[in-house]
Amino acid sequence: MARYAYAPLSVEEGRRRLPHDAAAEAARAERVSDRMPMFVGVCVLVAIAFVLSRSPQQLAAVPAPGNPNAAPAGVATVPDGTAQVQQQQQQGGNNGGYAAPAAAGGSVAGDGGPVIQAVPNPPAATADGPVIQVVPPSGGASAATAATSPGCDCDGRVDPSTVDLAALRQKALDATPPHIIECSAASAGESQSACHLPSPTRFAAVGQKGATIWMTGCSGAGKTTIATALEDRLVKHHGKHVYRLDGDNLRTGINRDLSFSEADRAESVRRTGEIATLFADAGVVTLVGLISPYRGDRDAVRKRHEDQGIPFYEVFLDVPVDELKKRDPKGQYARVESGELKHFTCIDDPYEPPLSPEITLKTHELAIDESADVLFRRLEMDGILEGAPKLSPPGLPNPDGDEEVDLHVPPHLREERTREAMGLPKVLLSDLDLNWLQVIGEGWASPLKGFMREGTLLEVLHFNSILVDPFNLTDNQGVHETTTNFAGFNPNRPPSRVSMSVPITLACHSYTKDAIEGSGAGAVALT
Repeated sequence: MARYAYAPLSVEEGRRRLPHDAAAEAARAERVSDRMPMFVGVCVLVAIAFVLSRSPQQLAAVPAPGNPNAAPAGVATVPDGTAQVQQQQQQGGNNGGYAAPAAAGGSVAGDGGPVIQAVPNPPAATADGPVIQVVPPSGGASAATAATSPGCDCDGRVDPSTVDLAALRQKALDATPPHIIECSAASAGESQSACHLPSPTRFAAVGQKGATIWMTGCSGAGKTTIATALEDRLVKHHGKHVYRLDGDNLRTGINRDLSFSEADRAESVRRTGEIATLFADAGVVTLVGLISPYRGDRDAVRKRHEDQGIPFYEVFLDVPVDELKKRDPKGQYARVESGELKHFTCIDDPYEPPLSPEITLKTHELAIDESADVLFRRLEMDGILEGAPKLSPPGLPNPDGDEEVDLHVPPHLREERTREAMGLPKVLLSDLDLNWLQVIGEGWASPLKGFMREGTLLEVLHFNSILVDPFNLTDNQGVHETTTNFAGFNPNRPPSRVSMSVPITLACHSYTKDAIEGSGAGAVALT
C-alpha cells in the first residue's frame, strides 16, 4: 500500500516581508487612532461605575484632598460648647456599657457615624482631651440603626429581623379590594363567574361537582390517613377528580416561607383555603387535612366558599389527647413530654374545636375505612359525585338523563287544553298504547317526552340505549323530540348514554297519517 507524507516547504526569509508593509503599518496606526477615544470612554465608564458602587459609609471615610486629617464628608464636626458623643466598645468586665442618656436637645447622626449630643453646660475639658459622653443607641427603628446593629451585615439597609412580616401582609390584604374586575362582563362588586365557564356547565361536562372537605384536629388524629383512603376510593373505584392538600405538600411549596407562629398559621390556612376554593370551583373534590387550630381562620375559609357558592364540609376529628399520645406516629408527643418541643398545638398551644361541624369523626372508635365511608356517603347523598343538579331527595339517584319528566296538564289549564284538542286530528289508542302513554307521562321512561321517533327507535334497536345531552354541551339537546334528519347529523356526539332496551312507539294507519300531515296542525289528540 502506498504511503503519503507532506513535503517540506522552503520559503526564503527575504520573501516573507511583502512590499506593502509600510501601507499596512499606516493602516494599523490609523485604526489605533480611531479606537483610542472609545477606549478612553470605556475607562471613564468603569471609573464611574466603581465610584457609584461604593457605599455612603465608604465615601464618607475618604479624607478631603490635601488635608489627610480633615473630617470626612458627611461626618458631623464638634462645635464649641458641645461634648462629643461616640459609641465605644465595652472595655473591662461586665460593669462597662453605656452611660445615662444625654440631656434633651441633642441629636443623633442618621448615617451611623459618631453621635453628637449638645450639652447645655459641658464639663470642663481635662488635660487628657475633650470630655467623651457615651449614650445608648436610639430606640427608634431606622435603617441606619439596623445597619449598625451587631450581627447585621445590612450595608445601610433595613435589618430583616426587625420587620413584622405578618403586619405588613395583613396591611396589604386589608388594602386589596375584594373584587377585581377582570372583564367587562362583571361590573363592580359582582362575581367573576361572569368571566368564566358557568359552573353548572362545567360540572355537567366533568360528571361531578366541586366541594371542599376540611378535616381539622390535633396532630395524629388521622387527617392524612383518612383523606388518603377516601381519595383512593373516589379515584380508583368511581373515576372522580380528587386532590388532597395537607402540610406535607403545602409547606414544601406555597407555604415554605411560613413558620408556626399564630400569624403564619393564619396565613397558611388562608392560602390553603384560597387554593381549595379554586380547585372546588374547577369541579375537583378537594380534601384538606390541616390542624388549623383557630376557629376564626376556619370560619373565614368557610365564608369564602359560601360567597362563591361552593359546598364546604368541616370535619372535626375528635380524639382525646391521651389517645393521641399513644398513637404518636411522628414521635412529637414524646418530644413534648421530654421538653424538647415547645408550643405544640393541643398541649401547650391552644386548639379551638369547631362549634357546629358538618361531620364529627371519633377516629379512635372507627376503622379507617369506616371513617372514609362516612365521608363518601355524605358526598353521594348530597349529589357531589354527580355532575347534574340534584333532582331527587337525598340518597336517591337522579332520573335517567338527569331530567324530571312530568307531562300531566296542570289543573288550571285542563279546560283550555280540552277545547284545543277538539280541533286537532285524532289518533285512536289501544289499551297497550294507553299504558305506554302513562309510562311516558309520569316520567318512568325518562328522558323520553313522547313516543319514539325514527332515530331514537334505531338507537334502541341497535344499542339498547340512547344518547342524551340534557345540558346542551354538544348542541344535541332535545334531539329525541325533533324529526330525525339522517342527512344532517350533528358531528358532536351527545355526552351521556341512558339504558333503554324497549321500543316505545305509536302505530297508526296510512289514513290517520295522511290526516295528520294534511291538517297543518303541530299536535294531535290521543283518544
